[in-house]
Amino acid sequence: MTTWFEKRRHHRLTASLQLYYERVGVEGNTPSVQSGFTENISMGGLYFICREPQVKSLGVDDVLTISIKIPRHNYDLSWTNTLQAKGKVVRIEPLPDRPESYGVALKFLEDLRFVNS
Repeated sequence: MTTWFEKRRHHRLTASLQLYYERVGVEGNTPSVQSGFTENISMGGLYFICREPQVKSLGVDDVLTISIKIPRHNYDLSWTNTLQAKGKVVRIEPLPDRPESYGVALKFLEDLRFVNS
């Protein structure tokens, strides 16, 4: 019998929230701001889903600025509804059960913070 234990440093919250991301320090013809949806989030990072055309502009070790939209009607967020942080892409994987979709694992390089939106 094998005993399994959680190796992650942070607990994860399963949440599907609108996410916008932009590669840091990259200029070019690719649209700069892309979008996706979070699948889970923790204090150490997050996992998000994006479509195939968007993921082609990403690579492991890319640094992204991410903005997450929190629904205002669920919380008392009259002054803002946007969380923001920078993170590094640690994994990109195709999702066999979701055609043309990819999962992206991101490790935060700084703490999430509320910003004016």
